[in-house]
Amino acid sequence: MFNIYKRRITSILLIAFFLLTLTVFSGCEILNSRVLQEGVFIEEEEEEPQPAAVAPAEPEEEGPSPWELHFATWPITFGFANDEGSKLIHVFYDYSDPDAVLPEPSAETGDEASAEANEDYDEDYEPNNYFEETGFDPDMFSLAVGPYGEIWPISFAFWQEERRANNGRENAYNFENLPGFVYAQKDWKLTKNRTYLLTQMGPILDSIIAIAPSGWSGNTPPMSEETTESIEKYKERKIEWTKTLAVTKVGEGQIGLVLYERQGNDMLFSIVYTDETKTLFWDNPAVYDETSTWRTDAGDEPGSFSPLLLASFDEGLMLVLLWSAPEGEIAVILYEEDGVFVHAEDLFFARYTA
Repeated sequence: MFNIYKRRITSILLIAFFLLTLTVFSGCEILNSRVLQEGVFIEEEEEEPQPAAVAPAEPEEEGPSPWELHFATWPITFGFANDEGSKLIHVFYDYSDPDAVLPEPSAETGDEASAEANEDYDEDYEPNNYFEETGFDPDMFSLAVGPYGEIWPISFAFWQEERRANNGRENAYNFENLPGFVYAQKDWKLTKNRTYLLTQMGPILDSIIAIAPSGWSGNTPPMSEETTESIEKYKERKIEWTKTLAVTKVGEGQIGLVLYERQGNDMLFSIVYTDETKTLFWDNPAVYDETSTWRTDAGDEPGSFSPLLLASFDEGLMLVLLWSAPEGEIAVILYEEDGVFVHAEDLFFARYTA
């Protein structure tokens, strides 16, 4: 009897063990499922997002400035008048031979020099090559702008060959011996030996600002005391002297030359334009030289400035000055940009007159 009960208990235990095993395995499966679903016990590492490869941006090329575009479309050059005031010449030498030198002055004059003018020059030299290579068209220039904005109509007359009597000086006394493009002024109104800006009529007539000398008979008065004090305060530098080069005929505009006091070997002068609304400077620092600080043989003085043109364009003001010193004359073109005067160095003109 006992054995029967023993076998029944054993069977019950086996069945219970079997049921328990099923329950445990089933629970683990459920548990594992929950762990995987809820992430309670297992923390999976998430991959960091990789930044997308970006190619470096190409630097943008700076286009031409408004003034560069302006000058590119506006024909402008310079010439000077003969002794009679009837002609202008834009001097041009053939620089294709870097070893070429100017011919020695000839003792011959008048008709003798004219008759032998071109004996020593290349017969194949064609000045028209200059037109083709540079785009220079002499017929583009119809107006001459002189001192203080005086204007005269001109027309291209002829190409002048160089004569043996050429002494290399670009002045009225050597006018007939120089090579270049000759323009005629039919009324003979040009001022002897003066430099003129050559251009087209339209752009200047629409933009010119009338100016006049500030004094009489070469007497150039200083700028006003109020203006001088204002410049000293702005520049934080004492002024030695000033000159009023020109005044506008309308409004309170004036063009001045300012020389500042020497500081050790540091020298400075400014060209100044000022009116009711703005003041523009073109500063010229230099190292002190007893004989030639700014210009050869001019000592420590800046030299002489005379206004040729003041004009107002969409880009701003433009000022053209003639800068004279013992060895010659330079045309200076200044244009307004970012509150100052900038020198248009590419538009260079100079003539040796000494």
